[in-house]
Amino acid sequence: MQINVTIYHPAALNPTNLLDGRKHARSHRRWPGVHPFACCRHKAVPFLCRLDQLAYRILRRLLVSLSLVAAYLFVSVRAGAQPVDTVSLAVEVISHRAFLWKHTPRLTIRAGHVVFGQEVGLIWPTYGRRIWEAWRRYPLWGISLCYFRPGVRAHGEAWGIVPHLTIPLWRSRSWLTAFRIGTGIGYVTHPYDSFNNPAENAIGSYWNNLTQFQLGLTCRLTRSWRLRAGAALTHLSNGAAKLPNFGINLPSCFFSILCSPVFFRREAFLPASAPNRAMRRFGMLIGGSFARIEYAVVDGPKYAVWGASLSGLFHIDNLNRLTFSLESEYNPAVAEFSLLTGGALNVRAARSGAVRLALAPGAEFLFGPIGIHVQAGIYAGSSNINRYVAAPWYSRLTIRSYFPALPNVSIRPWVGISLKAHGVNAELIALQLGVAY
Repeated sequence: MQINVTIYHPAALNPTNLLDGRKHARSHRRWPGVHPFACCRHKAVPFLCRLDQLAYRILRRLLVSLSLVAAYLFVSVRAGAQPVDTVSLAVEVISHRAFLWKHTPRLTIRAGHVVFGQEVGLIWPTYGRRIWEAWRRYPLWGISLCYFRPGVRAHGEAWGIVPHLTIPLWRSRSWLTAFRIGTGIGYVTHPYDSFNNPAENAIGSYWNNLTQFQLGLTCRLTRSWRLRAGAALTHLSNGAAKLPNFGINLPSCFFSILCSPVFFRREAFLPASAPNRAMRRFGMLIGGSFARIEYAVVDGPKYAVWGASLSGLFHIDNLNRLTFSLESEYNPAVAEFSLLTGGALNVRAARSGAVRLALAPGAEFLFGPIGIHVQAGIYAGSSNINRYVAAPWYSRLTIRSYFPALPNVSIRPWVGISLKAHGVNAELIALQLGVAY
């Protein structure tokens, strides 16, 4: 007979040693400059702990660098820069007052409280050198470093780097109403962990997608200074790459100051050289997609989800087109679940139930080689397919990059990334590849 005896250190059985946000927040105040959760993540793997601390330092230094750029531009303005015939770079500093929206009753994090956020970003306008820029009323490109603090029992802090596009809706000499869309990488300091942090279930991974929408009104004070205010929605999730993945939604109002050290003349904007009329009315999109997700079980296995789509296009003009898509997906996790739970009598029935088939009308908006495609899909087909779907309909946001047309044909390859959601809960983030005709 063999007897195994395990002796635990008394400190290991002390419940006060479990991860507690308040204790580490107090530690952070005593030790300024130290990440508030760095001392309690990956205790058994020092390399991962050092990697997390390095990522935090990089994000913090990016914020400092952008602040120094803003200070330099401020000094340039004070020095009195001369007008030129080119469009200048602008620095924007944004302050958000948000609240954490409890969009599902299954959220266990603290919600409903005020969340403050900041952004520092660079913006550069277009001025009509490409004809589509004039057709789109001279949109603005930019990139921002974002910071939000949901706080204790709400995943700590959230950072993000977000490229974005500002689309003018109405403009006059001193006023501009515009819609901004951006998507990038987000980092959460205190995600769900089955052992160390089981009570916060909105985000299951450190690295996530951060998508932001803004609707704002800009007032031009002088040639170099502008004020902007409006409403925004910031969303953080990982597309079910790591469960749980209910996501964080932060509706907010914001106020910002923009500074351009080198102002420009109205003559810098070039008018369109031709009217925006569609060269042809109909076209087609063919694509495939791939995603890798956890399904239903936290810390469970990951499954590959494959998809295909066929879309008909109707061109309203050269930049806007309506779409109608037939979309299909195969989720092997559904087949495994059906077999293990008795939901399917055999392998063939399980695989049939794992097929998703849907009809999805939508619209795509082109900005040069970049396309923004929004869709609303509804599942269709016999009762043998579309089993265990979270809702009868879904939404999808896809951002594509189109390559030049192939020689002697009107076929353009493209790559893209899409976010699919049921309601406000993201189901997956997929990589896409296809061709347009």
